[in-house]
Amino acid sequence: MDHLKLPEGAKPFIVVAYDGEEKDYYERLKGRDFFAFPQSQDWTDDDVECRLKQTGDLMGGTVEGEEKKKTRQPWEIEKFFHTWLFFGLIIEVFTLVDVSVTTSDFLVPFTQKTILKPQVSHLVTTGVLPEKIREWRENFRTSRNSENFNKIMQLLDYVGNVVDRHCANGKDHRSPGQYGKVTWPVKDEITTSIIAVAAMLRKAARSIYNRPKKGERWPVTNSEILRLRIQRKWCRSDAAMIMEDFDIDGQYYIAAAESQPPEKLDTHYACTDHSCEAKIADGTYVIQHANGCVGDDYEPIPKFLGHLEPSYGKSPDTVRQAIMDIYDAQDLPFLRWDFEERGLVTFGHKEDRYAEGADKIPPYVAISHVWANGMGNPFDNSLPYCQLEWIQKLVDDLCLNHVSKISDQKPGFWMDILCCLVGNDKKSQDYKKSSIASMRKIYAEAVAVLIIDPWLMAVPSTADMSEVCARIYAAAWSRRLWTHQEGFLGKDVYYQFQDKPIAFGEVNKMAEEHQERLARQGYPITFPLEASSKTSFYYTGIKDFIRGISDGHFQRDQRWIVYQHLANSLGYRATTKISDELLCIASIIGLTVKDYTSIEESNEERLAELRMEAFLHEVGRFRQGIIFNSYRRLTIPGFRWAPLSLLGHRSSGLGDLDGSPDAAIKDFSDRTVNDKYVEVSALGGKLNTKINLTKHMTKTLGLNNKKLLEMTLGDGKTVLLPTVGLPVDYPGYTIKFLPNEHGLTVNMAERRFGLKYSPVRKVTSIVKPPPMPKVPSFGKVPTLGKGKFGGLGSSSQATAEQAAPVAEAAADTVAEIVSYEYVVHVAENDVQWDYDRNYTVILQKNLGDKSGTEFLAMVGLMSVGPGDRYWVQSLCSAVIRAWRPGDDRKIKAGIDMMDVSEAKTNWVVT
Repeated sequence: MDHLKLPEGAKPFIVVAYDGEEKDYYERLKGRDFFAFPQSQDWTDDDVECRLKQTGDLMGGTVEGEEKKKTRQPWEIEKFFHTWLFFGLIIEVFTLVDVSVTTSDFLVPFTQKTILKPQVSHLVTTGVLPEKIREWRENFRTSRNSENFNKIMQLLDYVGNVVDRHCANGKDHRSPGQYGKVTWPVKDEITTSIIAVAAMLRKAARSIYNRPKKGERWPVTNSEILRLRIQRKWCRSDAAMIMEDFDIDGQYYIAAAESQPPEKLDTHYACTDHSCEAKIADGTYVIQHANGCVGDDYEPIPKFLGHLEPSYGKSPDTVRQAIMDIYDAQDLPFLRWDFEERGLVTFGHKEDRYAEGADKIPPYVAISHVWANGMGNPFDNSLPYCQLEWIQKLVDDLCLNHVSKISDQKPGFWMDILCCLVGNDKKSQDYKKSSIASMRKIYAEAVAVLIIDPWLMAVPSTADMSEVCARIYAAAWSRRLWTHQEGFLGKDVYYQFQDKPIAFGEVNKMAEEHQERLARQGYPITFPLEASSKTSFYYTGIKDFIRGISDGHFQRDQRWIVYQHLANSLGYRATTKISDELLCIASIIGLTVKDYTSIEESNEERLAELRMEAFLHEVGRFRQGIIFNSYRRLTIPGFRWAPLSLLGHRSSGLGDLDGSPDAAIKDFSDRTVNDKYVEVSALGGKLNTKINLTKHMTKTLGLNNKKLLEMTLGDGKTVLLPTVGLPVDYPGYTIKFLPNEHGLTVNMAERRFGLKYSPVRKVTSIVKPPPMPKVPSFGKVPTLGKGKFGGLGSSSQATAEQAAPVAEAAADTVAEIVSYEYVVHVAENDVQWDYDRNYTVILQKNLGDKSGTEFLAMVGLMSVGPGDRYWVQSLCSAVIRAWRPGDDRKIKAGIDMMDVSEAKTNWVVT
């Protein structure tokens, strides 16, 4: 692991030993090629898979006596895979590029003295790997022969498939066999070293042959050692994010790097892999003083030296009153600290730079920070004087030495804690709403935005770029919702480091140069640039695109284009109040924020739902694939297909957005309902009736809401039938859970059920569907076994034979029924499943479609509504996987199988 970079002063913490003797070295055992190595050592394909022969029953037992055949000791299995996948891979790759390597090049003697038992093990070292990669690069520079690239990638893909097969199905990186045995007894240190060397060879090949990475995640497997180490040092959500975002070079670096102090981690006790739940109560909030401050110089009402420009004909006596006057004049407030008199002066910024007196108003810098770092105040619009003085010094340095000079006047600054008025009274709340509604103008009009985060300011800008970029990625600023908005809206955004500020674009440029320099030295490390880009991409790469939407360069019904970009970026963010999300989104894409601040509701989650509903209405169009999203969903009829929030969710995202057509939210209230019925139960089940909606849709029954057809019964119970929904044209199949057949499914103990689809068709030839692709799934959903590895060598020839049902060859005129079986894995949800109700499963693809064996789905409840479309109430998302003869039988054990007929495609999802 010593070919990977570590923070300055950190020592390698993963030590790997190799127990093979010289006669066991790969080059001495090598057969005809890498893929045939197991056969040359008398290993079968099942041996490589560490799979015991299964009986035919659904319990997945082992054939009696089978486990006694060719039983290998754990150390033998471990040595075999270590020899083959680590040393064999290295030797084969460098042989292809004419670089001489041997097993001995990567071993050093175990230096501990021994007497009673001889020490034959060696410690594994990869210190020579950068030198060999430099030689490889030089050979290519001379020959310019890139024919070996595909062969190298085939080797690496094969190794990745083997490791994924054994390690990717569970968080513990083990595949438990029968009776608690471990059939892959390879230490995680060895697995990690295989991943590390293979990943670096892959990055080296892409760098040398100039074949950029295309968003691939390889391998799927993560090191369990690194995952646990990172989880001990970071918020659980951040730890999961690190493991998702980076390859092993980044994971290894961050696992050894400095982390947040324990007292900060204590507040993250409720966090999960998918969300950060840390919150600081107002009563425990401590306002921090600047470093070096002696004594207490905090005043709840800061000293006010007067309002300077422009004149509003008023005489405010406090900073708070001056800010009110500025908002009343429709201007933007900002302040400046006076070092001599130790107090604040205020200015009003005019958007019209040519307005009378505008030349007398100095420029200002907008401060972007995180309250949790001690620079907030939940009680008053004030900070300690030491903080105000320190902030003004940073602002002065930024404008004097780093920002293009636009004025001779000394700059001021805008900061939320001073300019967004605090208070529970209505007047204070109204001014706060004005501040929030003006946020886009405030940050857009600022000469620069300065990010102040203690985590970044702990190191100088001259620190190693790996350290700089890792801190940018892990900073609290990169995790909060409001700071996300501020990064989007500013013209020029700067990170403040210990010695000076650096602009977003400059950081990325420095990271690119750092990556190129490391690559030339034989270290194809990519994580520093990836870490920087994860944060800054949204503020540089797509800022102009979003600005074009907000400035009206796109038609109103094309705003959905930005929705996925927002979802991807907001997955890393969190906020104390979920209802604030739409205020920030509205600012970013140029919607009218007042339309959302004017929505009032005392319940926080209900307020978030109402604002999201208003947002969906205003955007109007969405990709149809959004119905497959795995987020928490709205509970508002007509919009149950939509996410409640985009914050902090990074599992499977928004579903099939890239490949689906768009559709407009539609109001069907002007359509008629043609003799459609609804069953109504009231009075605790004593009253059950069937109502014909055509005859009873009158105003006396409350049917006067354009969004809902509402029927109110005598006991106050209502039935709401939405008339608003998202039309989609995906195939959907109707199912019904029956009391005597589907008890397990309705209880949803394992959140899964089965579908059996048996179309009648003419058979003309043998059908060979492609192998199962790698697509994301929902964390806890089990993955079906893959059978053989990849598409290479003799160990993978049976791949096509295992993929889905295969029809027997028959004459063109012969029709037969071919059954397809699928397992539906339902995402976690709070749905109460019932018997004898019609449910619908809407899929990305038709059942029986051979273009893939795994795809997304949405499960809903059949409903009724106006018009000629079928209506379905969205409940939750799911993943559907085709059942194949070679799959582990336990995947299908105990589930309820339901027959389905041909699909319908004319849906409205509500």
